[in-house]
Amino acid sequence: MNTLLIDTHDRELLLAIYKDEKLKWKKEIKEQLDHSTVCMPSLVALLNEASLTIHDINDIVVVNGPGSFTGVRLGVTIAKILSYTLQIPIRSITSLELYEYPSDAIYGVLKEKNGYYVAQRKNEMFDFYNYLKKDEFSSWSKNKNFAYGEVIDYENLVKKAHLKEAENAHTVNPFYVKKIGVQE
Repeated sequence: MNTLLIDTHDRELLLAIYKDEKLKWKKEIKEQLDHSTVCMPSLVALLNEASLTIHDINDIVVVNGPGSFTGVRLGVTIAKILSYTLQIPIRSITSLELYEYPSDAIYGVLKEKNGYYVAQRKNEMFDFYNYLKKDEFSSWSKNKNFAYGEVIDYENLVKKAHLKEAENAHTVNPFYVKKIGVQE
């Protein structure tokens, strides 16, 4: 089974193909601010590199956020279109679930430009997501057992995603935690 991973939640674009849950091909494009212009050509290049066509993909995993508002929408939209048109399963994982954390960490934390995404760990997945500004994080982090997400766990990523039920492509949506400026 070939699983396509799409991650556009941050400045780095990540596309990967797993064969039977083992990472086989990966394309990372760093420091891009125009995911919308490079994502599809990069996907085509990745498929060519793997000697596959889009019809060889059997399953899709998409990072649905939190992260860049536009980036998350782009990745989720591409994943939904592929899932729906190819009639293949789709699963979503959050950006915090991408990373490895020490087994004793109760909270996972992702630092972003002006603050932190924080979530409570439930086995390999997370729950109770929150966004904290820098000053809020300073107060919150005292006496908390947390770890920063820094290293992507490529080998276990799709295994983690496959622990979740496949979703209907129409119900997969971006996951936003941070309030936009007008909501504050």
